[in-house]
Amino acid sequence: MSGKYFDKFPIITYANNQVVDITKRTALLESISANSYALYSYEIDSNERADQLSYRYYDDQYKSWILYFSNKIMDPYYEWYLSDNELVDFVVKKYNSYYDAQTKIKYYKNNWYDAEDINVSTYDALPANMKEYWEPNISGTKTLGYKRREINWTVNTNKVIQYTVSQGNNFIKDEICNIVFDEYNYGRAQVLSKFDNKVYLQHVSGVFYVNEEVSITSNSYIYGTESKANVVFTDVLAVANNIEEEELIYWNPITYLEYENEKNEFNKTIRVLESNLKQTMVDNLTELMSE
Repeated sequence: MSGKYFDKFPIITYANNQVVDITKRTALLESISANSYALYSYEIDSNERADQLSYRYYDDQYKSWILYFSNKIMDPYYEWYLSDNELVDFVVKKYNSYYDAQTKIKYYKNNWYDAEDINVSTYDALPANMKEYWEPNISGTKTLGYKRREINWTVNTNKVIQYTVSQGNNFIKDEICNIVFDEYNYGRAQVLSKFDNKVYLQHVSGVFYVNEEVSITSNSYIYGTESKANVVFTDVLAVANNIEEEELIYWNPITYLEYENEKNEFNKTIRVLESNLKQTMVDNLTELMSE
């Protein structure tokens, strides 16, 4: 019996042509999914394709669909582990350039994994809002010090700032902008959205707001590095403040490249169905498709 995946799909008429009905959905046998001995963990080698692993393990390259089913992979091109070169090509295609992926921020992540322990006196001196990032190192009944809480908190952005701008609001969503108050005070951000004479920026850093030492001048402007929009702004309003300034040391900005790298590394470890169950899987798919 053929192990080709689409051999099991019904044929329908679409636009006067006989085609495979790829909208049909199936699922793994519940008994197989629930059996801890049916699936085992496997780490994909660099440059190893699903059809190659399928041929080596199931003696049939066309049974690669079993690997996709076992790992709930919908996109066999980009949800399978990518080699370094494939990842670079994917990133460039998705984000226009490798540089953009390296420099644009996707979100912020609690950086407990990079932190060193602190002593009790240092912890006691922290403001209340910063103590929540720490937990005690306890030996018996004695607190030896404090370590970072191992919690993978994430936030979409550190802040959202609204700027009232002049004519020419042609910014591109997610482009990097330079915010210039004067020759000494400037910052950087990414475009979240725009509406009429308002532009909303996120992932802000540097100087992005007025204070006792910084004010808006007639020469204050925002420059879009992709759109080349260069507009004067006349007012600034804080819309969201997800991370306080003093808490930024507990967070790392995660770029699009880091995000894609992390996703790809996650895809490296897959679940592989035991070879002696491959025919059960083929029979199950055939039965489900005939219903």
